[in-house]
Amino acid sequence: MSQIRPFPPTELIDRADEEEALRLAPAPDLKDWVIANYLTVEGELYNPDHDHIAEMLHDNEEFLSFAWASSAAVAKKRMVLGQCEKVMFNQGGWRKARQEQQMRDWYGFVPIYLITIDASFCEQATDRDFCALIEHELYHIGVERDDDGEPLYSDMTGLPKHYLAGHDVEEFVGVVKRWGASENVKRLVEVAKQAPFVSDVNISKCCGTCVIS
Repeated sequence: MSQIRPFPPTELIDRADEEEALRLAPAPDLKDWVIANYLTVEGELYNPDHDHIAEMLHDNEEFLSFAWASSAAVAKKRMVLGQCEKVMFNQGGWRKARQEQQMRDWYGFVPIYLITIDASFCEQATDRDFCALIEHELYHIGVERDDDGEPLYSDMTGLPKHYLAGHDVEEFVGVVKRWGASENVKRLVEVAKQAPFVSDVNISKCCGTCVIS
């Protein structure tokens, strides 16, 4: 498989440029690329934190799918470049059937989790920004753990238990300025002082293009 990062379909970008309504499309090539590079031990961007996702996909390809969106969304007055969601449908009438049909038309099944990425951002993003965005969304798929930090498994399926995870650290700058940093914020600061695990060289190998710093 080619290591060059996947780019969104040009027709989605063209529609965004023409200021048409937001369009979405399935991204199976992005899923394949993520599996090869983040979820495979030999991958250039492999991260053992996501082993629980790899374990689920090995047993059930319906666990996770990807989609492109023609442009960013806006939520709480912020631009949303990526979104991970646990797929749920509106009840009542034909709404649930219609939404399920869209998923089956796209993927052949209804995924459990869906990651949607802004195509217009990714078309011009640096390799580092692109890879960081993908990793951010993967981290939103959390696995339940016991007191020792080991994943919890379902008695029925024998597979890890998952949930939609929030951010490790979320705080206002003003609160930290006035009241000090919480333990989570302090931990993030300490991690930020260290050199990143993924180097520019690794990302360039994975994506096949030069990283613009």
